[in-house]
Amino acid sequence: MSLPKYSVLKLKKALYGTKQAARCWWLHLRKILLAIGFVLGGEDPSTYTYNGDKGKAILWIHVDDGALTASSSELLDWIVTKLNMSLKIKWDAEISNLIGISINHSNVGLKSSQPELIDKVISLKKSSVTARSPLPMNCNLVLNTSSEMDKE
Repeated sequence: MSLPKYSVLKLKKALYGTKQAARCWWLHLRKILLAIGFVLGGEDPSTYTYNGDKGKAILWIHVDDGALTASSSELLDWIVTKLNMSLKIKWDAEISNLIGISINHSNVGLKSSQPELIDKVISLKKSSVTARSPLPMNCNLVLNTSSEMDKE
């Protein structure tokens, strides 16, 4: 497509909400992370690792949520600065909730739970949780151990 200099194009449809929006966002984020020095994790496409002169870091991304950890606070600050140059990111110093998982910090370590999911499961009607059989309980089935059916 050839355009005159200083042309402005108008999108007929917003990218947000389309089938390709998530893929475009992931490709954009991936490009930025690779430029910083991150490598895509082999086991999980949502995990990126950094292993450079400044130390080691792991970044996990799920849609618009994620977690970043690093071997030093200096490396963490450096990564945050680099990412903030290209992206608008809201950073929290401590994780308290990540994709519906509540995370509590203590001197011993981290404790994770999913209270919203548990409450939802408990509040379901008992009949919708139990599995039902399509056969009536009094169908008088008899177990046949002969091999006559195998002959056919």
